[in-house]
Amino acid sequence: MKEQNVWRLSDAVVLRSYTNPRFKTMKISVNMLLPLTKETAAVYGIFPSLVTRATREYPGFAALNQKLSQLYGATLQSGVRKMGDFQCLMISAGGISSRYAFGKDDMFSELSGLLFSALFSPLLDEDGCFPEENFRQEQRQLLELKDAEFNDKMSYAHRRCEELIFAGHNAAIDRYGSKEDIAKLDRKALTAAWKQVLSAARFEIFTLGDCEPSIELFREKFAHIGTPRKLEPLPFAAPDTVKREIEIQPVAQSKLSMGFRVNAKPEERLLFQLMSAVFGGTPSSKLFQNVRERMGLCYYCSSAYSVLSNALYVESGVETKNLEKAEEEIFRQLQEVQSGTISEDELLSAKLALCNSFRSLRDSLSAIETWYLGQAFSETVLTPEEAAAQIMEYTAEQVAEAANRVIPAVVYCLKGSEEN
Repeated sequence: MKEQNVWRLSDAVVLRSYTNPRFKTMKISVNMLLPLTKETAAVYGIFPSLVTRATREYPGFAALNQKLSQLYGATLQSGVRKMGDFQCLMISAGGISSRYAFGKDDMFSELSGLLFSALFSPLLDEDGCFPEENFRQEQRQLLELKDAEFNDKMSYAHRRCEELIFAGHNAAIDRYGSKEDIAKLDRKALTAAWKQVLSAARFEIFTLGDCEPSIELFREKFAHIGTPRKLEPLPFAAPDTVKREIEIQPVAQSKLSMGFRVNAKPEERLLFQLMSAVFGGTPSSKLFQNVRERMGLCYYCSSAYSVLSNALYVESGVETKNLEKAEEEIFRQLQEVQSGTISEDELLSAKLALCNSFRSLRDSLSAIETWYLGQAFSETVLTPEEAAAQIMEYTAEQVAEAANRVIPAVVYCLKGSEEN
């Protein structure tokens, strides 16, 4: 597979292509990155699903789905993610390669046309607003999503930990904004806000799979929109103290979510991923082998390093009576890594697990896109194979040194009430 070919269509728009005929499909994706703010998170967050619901060319659910069916079951998808203190709005079109279409239909032109229709010609009513029914349905679905996230206590505990670790900063804001802000959305204000998205976003566009992009077509569509924005991870800020919060809810299993600030340089992202894997990111890690297996203190216990936030999280499900013991042992296992008490088997198992995950990225167009979209925040872009080779070079001493730059910041406990 050829590695990324990159075209800078303007200071605000980058087009990246990954062509590989091994795939029988293609994907065209537009990622719009905007500063995450409380005032705009809910407003911007509703747009990806709203503009892919209907367009002027395909003004209803039936018409749009008929077109997708005619394109051999093509898809028009959307999503919202948080990347550091940026909100990323994604719209993508995917389908089969042109060489598998009857009559060799130009599937790239068809799919890009659908994508451009959603981006630049969304369906509006006679008053120039998004249709009332479409807006209300998407608003309701977002509110239901917020309820579902609240009911998923593992995700809820992580969100609360994240809010605490970044309190007072935009990185604490949810990707869709708050439930209250979603409920207050004004349909009549959305049209102007969508135009603002197109003019204010940094665009990262991907064409992936068995296709070749038309550079001039994308230049024509995107060269005169967007705003130049520097993409970089959140800077390190040492916590003054460890914030502690206990929230009691009627849950059978308590949740312990611990947040750490990480003093890592951008070029050290792989080292800290390895450190997290040794600490708690794999079945051979210290947290899994000791806190969960040997001591039986947790139903699950794992760590994950957020590269773009320079934060590390430890998530665990714990019986209420074991909360204090679990917290103590998690800190003790971190101290073990910091002191360099890392066996050759622990280090090698963590390396191999990461290398395997890197190499498996090649099996998914979406995974390839996610890999390189994240690396848009770094000056050094690595292929998955280059990352795997670099991982294998790190020593236990380097891992221990990195662990000493992991600073406790938050201990959040979602505690089951006594009757549970």
